[in-house]
Amino acid sequence: MVRVLGAGLVLTVVGLVPGAGLAQSPPPGAGNPDDSLLAPSLENAPNNPPPFRMPGEAAPPNYKMLPPGTVTAQSRVGATPIYGSPSGLGEGDTGFDSTNTPHYKKRKKQAQIRASGGVTPPAETTFAPVPNFTPSVPSQPPPLRKPPTPEIYPKKAAQRIGATLPPLPDAYPVSNPPPEVHPLAAASRPGAALAVPPPDYFDYSLRPSVATPSSPPPPTLQPPNTFFPGTLPRQLLPIAATDPYAAIGIRAGSFLLFPSVDLAGGYSTNPTRETGGPGSFYVAAAPEVKVASDWDRHSLTADIVASYTQYSADLVPALNVPFLNAKIDGRIDVTRDTQIVAEQRVIVSADNPGSPNLQAQLASLPPNQDIGETLGVAQQFNRLAVTAKGTFDRATYDPSQLTNGQSASNSDRNFDQYAGILRVGYELDPGLKPFVEVQEDQRIHDQQFDRNGLQRDSTGTTALLGSALDLFGTLTGEMALGYVDRNYKDPTLPAVSGFIANGALLWKPTGMTTYKLSASSQVYETVLAGASGDLTRDISLEADHAFRSWLIGIGKIGYGTDDYVGQPLTDNRYFISIGLTYIFTREWQLHAEIREDWQTATEQSFSYNATTFLLGLRWQR
Repeated sequence: MVRVLGAGLVLTVVGLVPGAGLAQSPPPGAGNPDDSLLAPSLENAPNNPPPFRMPGEAAPPNYKMLPPGTVTAQSRVGATPIYGSPSGLGEGDTGFDSTNTPHYKKRKKQAQIRASGGVTPPAETTFAPVPNFTPSVPSQPPPLRKPPTPEIYPKKAAQRIGATLPPLPDAYPVSNPPPEVHPLAAASRPGAALAVPPPDYFDYSLRPSVATPSSPPPPTLQPPNTFFPGTLPRQLLPIAATDPYAAIGIRAGSFLLFPSVDLAGGYSTNPTRETGGPGSFYVAAAPEVKVASDWDRHSLTADIVASYTQYSADLVPALNVPFLNAKIDGRIDVTRDTQIVAEQRVIVSADNPGSPNLQAQLASLPPNQDIGETLGVAQQFNRLAVTAKGTFDRATYDPSQLTNGQSASNSDRNFDQYAGILRVGYELDPGLKPFVEVQEDQRIHDQQFDRNGLQRDSTGTTALLGSALDLFGTLTGEMALGYVDRNYKDPTLPAVSGFIANGALLWKPTGMTTYKLSASSQVYETVLAGASGDLTRDISLEADHAFRSWLIGIGKIGYGTDDYVGQPLTDNRYFISIGLTYIFTREWQLHAEIREDWQTATEQSFSYNATTFLLGLRWQR
């Protein structure tokens, strides 16, 4: 009974409240403005949901209803993803705040929103938009550049771990430059000429030269051949680094080859170099090849020069003799501061036809050979450089052919030389490296007594004080002054001693002009009765000027002396020459030269003068 009365009372109250008994609410927005309070984040404004408010409370002024279907999420197209879980990842638009943000920070943020006109910051995303980048367009396209030819770094610390390569230049030369050839120092004999530091790629003024008529051959153990008939001069080309006529070489695997051939003819007024000697025409051929390795580490170079001369006149003695000067240099880079150096050399030459070492009534000049080896170690201690080398040389002389058909032996002139060389240098400046060099050597002949009954075995000491130079970008080379002393086993032979100078300096005041100063000293063996040895000193000055890149003028002047210690015999030699080189192409050149030689001697029979004319054609690759 009580339950029935309660149910009826409830029905009566519901009927009295208007609309309270409706079984279904009208659609949103149909008549009641507050019907959306039960769903504050609706699909019509997902990024800007309305806040909860009391019944009858109006919406805030910054709340804007967006049309249905409007997408306001930040676009992810072109955005860079941000990996990880940023702060607040996964939080909802409404409901419980799980970030534990203090109330004062919330109020501060709401104040910033009201100050900005009610614009709510965009929702956070793990993607950030990629910034727009428009590359600048240059006003002119960059000039085209040829790739550089790989440089050869022989005996250089550029191969060290962590070494910085030099920057690329702004422009490259017209042609690929030939590599630098770095021969080792030729200090394998007492007073031998010191090697000149290699010039830049396009400087050919320091190339090893083939002896010209009346010029001395490369340093050797026998007396100097002050006249080597018929051989050709090397063209000295002090052209700037943009030389369009420089040899480009031939690549053979990891090596670069630079072959050349000189063909020439001319006339000499006195080819026998004797007082009142006859004149003769001659023709000559002089091939040469240079080889250089193209390796990042270690080095192997070779320079082989040969020549042969044929005279038209029936000269006595006959001067048709070959000439060869071959040298192979190697370097092994053990570490960045330690190198092993080695050298193999072969020289085939002949005495000066007016030399006192030759027999009378010769039918032809007897050739001689010099074969030598060098092995050493170079160690760098910061700025201090120490080099220790050992050398061995074997000099042999062929028999002399006489006009009567017989032959005379020269075996008493054959000997071996053993030497040890120690060089210590210090780098005061990258362009100034002074050094001290000391050499001790011993010469042992095959025969104990020579043709005059004298014992020619000897020991020698050579001391040099000099410096390697690379100053102002124009002065390069190496020059040393010193003293030589050689003592002989035979007590009747006096010691040979005196001041000496060795080296070469190259000065390039302009890109078209080059000056070269050369000096060399040597103690040669002799079989002259009563004479201990031949102390030879030579000095020369050369000037090259390029009137045009294809027209080179060459001038030389020189002086030399031969002092036969123990005998009152001294020769004074002089020469002067002028030449002109015309360059047709990179491969072909034409050379002309006029040279005057004369010698004054304490013994009148060794005095002479001679004039030589030469016209030659050169091919190089």
